[in-house]
Amino acid sequence: MTSSQVAPNVRARITLDPLGLEEPLERLVTAAQVAQVWALVLEAQVSVGTADPSDEHAMHMAQEEVRGNARTYRSVQLPSVIHQLVLMAGAADLVQSLYEGSVESPESVASFLGELMPIFEEHEQHARDLADKYETFSKETQDRLAALAGRTHAEIKKISGDDGRIAAKTKELEVMQEEVRKDLDAVISASHKVGSGARKILDTVLDIFKDAAKKKGEDDGKSKKEKPSSGEAAPESSEDVHEGIEDITAGAIGAALQKLRRDRAKVEALYREIAGLKSELATVKKIDSECGAYGRSVRDVMRPAQEIADTWARVVTSFAATLEEQAKKNDGGAWLATEISWSVIKWKTIQDQAERLRATVTGN
Repeated sequence: MTSSQVAPNVRARITLDPLGLEEPLERLVTAAQVAQVWALVLEAQVSVGTADPSDEHAMHMAQEEVRGNARTYRSVQLPSVIHQLVLMAGAADLVQSLYEGSVESPESVASFLGELMPIFEEHEQHARDLADKYETFSKETQDRLAALAGRTHAEIKKISGDDGRIAAKTKELEVMQEEVRKDLDAVISASHKVGSGARKILDTVLDIFKDAAKKKGEDDGKSKKEKPSSGEAAPESSEDVHEGIEDITAGAIGAALQKLRRDRAKVEALYREIAGLKSELATVKKIDSECGAYGRSVRDVMRPAQEIADTWARVVTSFAATLEEQAKKNDGGAWLATEISWSVIKWKTIQDQAERLRATVTGN
């Protein structure tokens, strides 16, 4: 939209002021820098794996499209903003030249302004081009991000299911934890049984020693111990006791402990699997969030760019109206010279702002 396309029912102001270009210019640069940060983040961090190897190529291509878009922003769109700042400073230089001409030759200042009008109109067109370029770029950005978002959301669903999260416990983990509990009970039970059997054997050992002490005197003169009569149990020897302990402990605790270790290892593996899924899900969600932030940041550049283009249209229209107003007067350009002397101060503010913002963006 050029100055001739400004709504006809809006009366043009008679002034050479910048008409509020400062605010949208500040917002434009702020938004452009935010988008630059997110573009750098996307270039460096967009990397999502796929659960299904057959999806890997499509995911890679979608990510490359987004990375390419971020690179384009930094190599093309951001320099366009810097160029706009340069044009703003140049427009302020033109107004300064008008002012100097009005001081030296007030009678020719109207002619000088008429000659400069095409340059101001070019500045307006540059601002309009910037707004249109950002609108096109923003749409392209949204399309590419939407394609990647579709794939990342599919991966999120594959990893976590419909609720978009990894449960702290799975059914399989609960079953394995119950198995471990049973295994532990088995170890305890086996220990109790062994403890009871060991006490019984120790009691037998004690009885053996008591019986041996009792019969020591009786058997002193005998060269050979009498054999027990049929039906009478022979007292256990120390070898019998050792064998009894081995029988009681053989495999009982060992088997229970082995099963406990095996099932505990399965539980730990399940915990690691859940932790891995949580980490993978967090990564995909983080990238999805960063892509969304980048998309919003690019859209945020559009509004101030549009505002600057619209304001430039009003500026050029008001310049033309001011020139027409001077033509009605017969004062040798004195009125127009006064208007320029007031406006040049405001344009100097625009120039200082543009140079400050350009240094902020470029770093020098």
